[in-house]
Amino acid sequence: MNKFLTTLGAVALVLAAAGVAQAISLTDLINGGSIQVNDKLFDDWQVLFEDTSDFHAVNTDNIEVSGLVDGGLDPGPGLQFDILNNEFFVPGDGIYAYIDFQFGFHVSVLDPAYKIKDNSLSIGSAGLYNITDDLGIFILEDIFDAAGNLLGTEDVEFSQLVDVGGVTDISDSATFDPQSEVWVTKNILVWATDVNETAGLEGFSQRFSQVAAVPEPSTWLLMGLGLVGLMGAGRKMAARA
Repeated sequence: MNKFLTTLGAVALVLAAAGVAQAISLTDLINGGSIQVNDKLFDDWQVLFEDTSDFHAVNTDNIEVSGLVDGGLDPGPGLQFDILNNEFFVPGDGIYAYIDFQFGFHVSVLDPAYKIKDNSLSIGSAGLYNITDDLGIFILEDIFDAAGNLLGTEDVEFSQLVDVGGVTDISDSATFDPQSEVWVTKNILVWATDVNETAGLEGFSQRFSQVAAVPEPSTWLLMGLGLVGLMGAGRKMAARA
């Protein structure tokens, strides 16, 4: 038994050190939860806007968020969003059926040796069924710095528009200067028109690239003064010898 508990403890320590994050519902995140992926903390989750053509409320229990730790520095750690129980499936109503849902969150660096540099967004799993008219999935994302300045915008789309023969642009990225923290807002639109068609979003992911933080000029100055001091001390010791 002791050996078994020791093994479990060792596994727990490995997972904690790796920053592996278990799946957590968007409901729990909105209610004050957070998720850590390596040195990145994702917190302060909020629903910003919600509208549906049939006036039903989006069940955030059916949106699960988990960490992506296999991206190294570039594309970096990130988040996987899985949509369960067809929560973002929209059957056409003959007019215009839709789900329009926006949420946001804060991303900060726990290790001062790294900063957030660029990010990417990708639709991982989506479907368009019984295509006859106009239906699709669209995600628009904005990234802001701590002062509220817009750093970048991404948009991805998987849709069928009869006039243009369809749109497939399922990944996008934004580049910006290194940041210790950013704010992200994400707007998801899923729509369908004809009664025989359905659009569905099952999941999407995003990454946050990292770069080593460059020391501030004052830090370089202190380091330089420290080296000068060490050199002076070395000369004095040599003279005494």
